[in-house]
Amino acid sequence: MSTGLRARELTASGRGAIRVLEISGEGALQRVQRLANGRPAPVAGEFAFLALRDASGGLLDEAIVLVQSPTCVELHLHGAPALVTRVLLELQVAPDPSEPRTLEQLADDRLASAASEAAARLLLDQAQGALRADLEALLRREGADFSAAAGELARRGRRARWLLSPPRVVLAGPVNAGKSTLFNLLVGRERVVVDPSPGTTRDVVQERVRFGAHVVDLFDSAGERSLAAVAESELERAGQNLAAELRRTADLVLWLVPPGHEPPRETCARTRLIGSCADRERGGDSRPWPSLSARFAPARAQATVEELVLSALELPADPWTPGQGVPFEWRWVELLEREEPPRTRRAVQEWLAAGREPD
Repeated sequence: MSTGLRARELTASGRGAIRVLEISGEGALQRVQRLANGRPAPVAGEFAFLALRDASGGLLDEAIVLVQSPTCVELHLHGAPALVTRVLLELQVAPDPSEPRTLEQLADDRLASAASEAAARLLLDQAQGALRADLEALLRREGADFSAAAGELARRGRRARWLLSPPRVVLAGPVNAGKSTLFNLLVGRERVVVDPSPGTTRDVVQERVRFGAHVVDLFDSAGERSLAAVAESELERAGQNLAAELRRTADLVLWLVPPGHEPPRETCARTRLIGSCADRERGGDSRPWPSLSARFAPARAQATVEELVLSALELPADPWTPGQGVPFEWRWVELLEREEPPRTRRAVQEWLAAGREPD
């Protein structure tokens, strides 16, 4: 087993049918390519489908792969625990053999990848002992006071969740809904080609965008339309399939509804509707959702999307309180908010001793 690679789960435990793993370390991309039978690596910053196979050629999973760099690759796998275990075994990702790390060291490790200034400041506080101080104070409490203090720490961690792991926001909708125009506006540059021809966007493109104190990972995806009568549509169909899979793993889907179109019949709780291309709306837009025109009213369009994203994901305007202890690993948050004081107390003692939760 190789000890040069590390695996970190980016999805919260028990969340949906998709597990997102970050494989990092020297040779991460080459190792993933080996499972893909040597297929060319996806373009950095863009998603691709890859069939992952074991050493005998048997299919492990049809996964979405995102290459951040040659030393950092994301795998979006179907969530069966046995499947995830098999993929990690085939990747030869060994458990970290190093000595247990303190809370302060764990926070310091994450500082280098902080997505925003607020995230860096929050992690710096933890690296300087803020979380340790609050956990030690928690252990001095008993009964209802203990439960209330544990719940408060969990609330802080839940509040900081998207600050520490930027949410994934996908622009979706029919072809010619203005997704790429809006994407370019939010990114602040001409990141993707905009053309009136249907089906121009076929891949998924990602950029990190700032909304207030927060950042989100924003994705532009292929537009929806029937391809039954479209010649040479296989590439576009692959783009649509990729977009559909990405929507399943997104934290928020912004579905653009241009004039003359209806919203999809089925949406999930993570979907918000936006009336796009409002400049083409005759007689005013009376639809019961926000509307915008990225081309003719860009400032208003940007403000509309920012307000919608912050509201839908419940992102606080001021997400960081100086000197406050915050549990920065999601599994810690989940355990702290359970009403199981004996187990929580044992876990906190483990965290203070080694920076890790017990088995």
